[in-house]
Amino acid sequence: MKNQKIYTNKNSINIQLLPFMLILLPVISAIAILISARSPNLQGLFAILERISGGFGFHSDYGWLRQAVIFFPFMSVAYYIGYTMLKSQQQTFGVQALRLSIKALFIFVFSCFLIGVGWVIAVYVSKIMNFMDFYGNIFDRVATLTNQYPYIKAYSLLEDYIWANLVYFYMTLAIVTIVHIVLSKTVYPRKIEPVFSDYISNIAFSNKRSEGLTSSKDELDELKYKLGNLKNFDPSKYFQNHHTFIARDIDNKAKPIYINDRKIIDRELPHFAIVGSSGSGKGVFSQSFLVQMINKGYPVIAFDPNNDEHVMKNLKHNAEKMGKRFHWINFKDYNRPQIDLLQGCSPYEFKELTNLLFPSLKIKDTDGNYYAQFSRDARQNYYEKELDGVSCMYDLHKKVFDKYGEEALKDDNGNLPQFVKEFLNFANIEMFKVQESLSIADAIENGDVIYISCPEMSTDDEITYLCKAFFIRILQIIKNRDPNNSKHVFLFVDEFAEFVNKSVKSAIEQIRKKGCTMLMNMTSFESLEGIDSDVNGKSVMTAVKINSLKLIYQQPHEEISAKASKMTGEKIIKVERQHIKRNEALKELDQIAETIQTSQKTSVFSSTLLENLPAKVGIFIGQGEAKLVQTDVLRYPSDTEYPTLIQAEPYNSNKNKPTSEDNDDIMGAL
Repeated sequence: MKNQKIYTNKNSINIQLLPFMLILLPVISAIAILISARSPNLQGLFAILERISGGFGFHSDYGWLRQAVIFFPFMSVAYYIGYTMLKSQQQTFGVQALRLSIKALFIFVFSCFLIGVGWVIAVYVSKIMNFMDFYGNIFDRVATLTNQYPYIKAYSLLEDYIWANLVYFYMTLAIVTIVHIVLSKTVYPRKIEPVFSDYISNIAFSNKRSEGLTSSKDELDELKYKLGNLKNFDPSKYFQNHHTFIARDIDNKAKPIYINDRKIIDRELPHFAIVGSSGSGKGVFSQSFLVQMINKGYPVIAFDPNNDEHVMKNLKHNAEKMGKRFHWINFKDYNRPQIDLLQGCSPYEFKELTNLLFPSLKIKDTDGNYYAQFSRDARQNYYEKELDGVSCMYDLHKKVFDKYGEEALKDDNGNLPQFVKEFLNFANIEMFKVQESLSIADAIENGDVIYISCPEMSTDDEITYLCKAFFIRILQIIKNRDPNNSKHVFLFVDEFAEFVNKSVKSAIEQIRKKGCTMLMNMTSFESLEGIDSDVNGKSVMTAVKINSLKLIYQQPHEEISAKASKMTGEKIIKVERQHIKRNEALKELDQIAETIQTSQKTSVFSSTLLENLPAKVGIFIGQGEAKLVQTDVLRYPSDTEYPTLIQAEPYNSNKNKPTSEDNDDIMGAL
């Protein structure tokens, strides 16, 4: 099998470390002290052992007590963390490294105390040897070693020293051990674990990311645990003057993720594609991002088919706070004069707009092209020539009829072309029948906020077509600016798929260089594939993916989540399979025969995770490796008032009143 490693677990002797240290380490230390003290070549070792034992207070009576007061509580906590608490954590490299570091520190400090005990033993043995005479034969020497006098004499001289630094030390150690056991069962689980759990778990889970999770359940459990330790936050606390806050990195201790604003100045900031199901958090991120741009003086234009009151009030509040105007255009309230759709467009721009408004103008390979040609001729020969100085669509239509008359526009059959009749239908809608209205270009340069409440974009009526045309007109205005002498503008489009056509696809690839960043909200990238438009949906989806940073919220559909998962990149995970020994009755034995570990590729974030992402949690893609991020609601004052609708001067026919004959011609067009 490829990339396969086999490990066989063998029985080994379990050496108990603490008994070894308590008994043998002092003895070994005493021997090392005695030998090094009498050997010229080992004076360096003796100096080290002397300094350690002296530093821990074993050269004087009860000198070690001061060090014990300092170190014993630390050793108790270290032992609990290294030998007890970390056993319950995932055994990743980071956790193992932390555990070994704490254990090594515990062993080092404890060994220093026991070396001090070894010094006491060495002093006692050295004193004994002062009363021994090893001359004579072997029997005399054995008799010297078994004689009680040297031991008793040395003890009588060192009794206080031995009791102070040996007996009482071990008695104190026994008491501390009992206290430690009690604390380990009572206080430590409640007090120590909460303090260290976040830090330890972050190490564990960050290493799991690099080593690989073996199942989607691991990912979900990990995310649930991390979110349990993360609190809701106020995005405004992370706002900075020269960086734009995106979200908090869940896998990196909730560290904020920023984008350098230099990318805005250099026109290098890509668009943003924010995808996710309804209520997943798209609007939460959009508000936070757009408010930052408003606070930095950049103009914002928002197209919102959902009429989100929170987005509207948030942008309004921050625009007014910055001394900027908030312009609310409402396509659902189309019986009141609001805006000039044409906005001083050129003949080429007029052609692009009317191609969207009147699909009948398209060149066809059918007999219908005969009649469409009359419409195209009327547009080119009359309407495009009279664009200069008109105040609105109705003013243009009136100007054409005043100048040329109805007969000039009729086709060979004596009928007005379809374009002329339909154009008047659009022009007669009160919303666009204005004398003077807001200049979109001026509002952008002033750094204002323009908020457009869109109609139901899936319907097929005049207002929907006009809203899409207004979107195209704004794109035209942005594309025709001089980017070196214009403010960067941020264009937010909710339900982006409803606005897509050839012009929009082209704009995605062009307007960034013209100083515009789009925020495109949609339920999924696949929603672009099914659009009913004049452009291939897959090509639009490709253009969006290539030209944008991506923030993917919950994708509950299985196929869609699988495609989104592939966008997060790949990682290598190690999968372990254990072969268990069984007896003749096929009962599992405790002993594991072998563990087989294999490596395999998988997505950094699984489709199961994407299907089950909680609200306001998403995957940020496009700036380094994919990141699991947390966003949150940016609040505004509760007393923020609902905006007032933009007001335009109604069209005044008296300013350029037609003759009765001209008026008959205009009405005759109907």
